[in-house]
Amino acid sequence: MVGARSAGRGTAARHSLWSRLRIALRTPLVRILSIAFLVGQACDVLTTHVALASGRFEEANPVFAPALSSNEALALAVKLSLAGVVLLAALTKLTGSRRIVVMCVLAFIALEAPATNALRMLGVM
Repeated sequence: MVGARSAGRGTAARHSLWSRLRIALRTPLVRILSIAFLVGQACDVLTTHVALASGRFEEANPVFAPALSSNEALALAVKLSLAGVVLLAALTKLTGSRRIVVMCVLAFIALEAPATNALRMLGVM
């Protein structure tokens, strides 16, 4: 019986998480900001890979550089996974205007990074 009750609580927690996510994504602005964040993260991974593959650039983040040099594919997959966790937390743990403000900041940062990478590769920066 104890196992059955524990399993029920786990299911309820997952259901609650799914419900909070669905509620958060009902707002059109939150959906747009979520997509902008995800697109920005994907573009950051792509531009980082292209820049590193060119041999003209190296990772500027001293925390992330060793991971990229040892296993680039794994490091970039972990980066995308962590971005997903951050997005999930923002969507399910925050509400109202706090969620909107945090999502705006996340989307801006996510879009700024690949734009900066692209400008550096083009020699503009």
